[in-house]
Amino acid sequence: MKKNSVFLRAFEPDDFILINKWRNDFEVQKNVVGRFRYVSAAREKKWVEYQIENNSTNIYLAICLNDESKRMIGYTSINDIDYVNRKAEMGGIVLAGEGHSIQNLTDSYQLIFDYVFVDLSLHRLEGVFLSDNKNAILMNRMIGWSFEGVEREAIYKNQKFHSLYRISMLDNDYFDLLNSGGFEEKSLRERFRIARKEYKE
Repeated sequence: MKKNSVFLRAFEPDDFILINKWRNDFEVQKNVVGRFRYVSAAREKKWVEYQIENNSTNIYLAICLNDESKRMIGYTSINDIDYVNRKAEMGGIVLAGEGHSIQNLTDSYQLIFDYVFVDLSLHRLEGVFLSDNKNAILMNRMIGWSFEGVEREAIYKNQKFHSLYRISMLDNDYFDLLNSGGFEEKSLRERFRIARKEYKE
């Protein structure tokens, strides 16, 4: 069984320091769906404390290197959890600096899917991303998300309107991928090759 390059954990109080650094970094935030705005350390600290205490329908998780350092390299969230209809919205993955690698990203996704579909026993995970983000298009195709449609000019960011791609993953989609070796390097590379070819066409 392969060792994941990263692991997930709950937020800790001191995480606000790194999160605030990344939140105020335009390069880190430029492809995030939400608008960029500067946030004070004091406000970030309160926000992190709130997420720690209120995690029933919105779960925020730190992404950390699975080595001796256990260093936090990013964060993600599972939002608007609907336990009746067994679905949730994925808040996206933020990876910063040297932690931003394909290996860390794919391992993060697999861990999130496992948490959502096994531990939380949800049926559907939804998400959106900026339609002009080529890297996100290729990566999401590679990961195995299903593309469901376009929300036209839904977000105003960086002085222009952006459309959003809406994507989803069902529990059976994930288990089929997992059981067929879909998260092994060879399979990921092949899906990335196909996605890149389709994008050019």
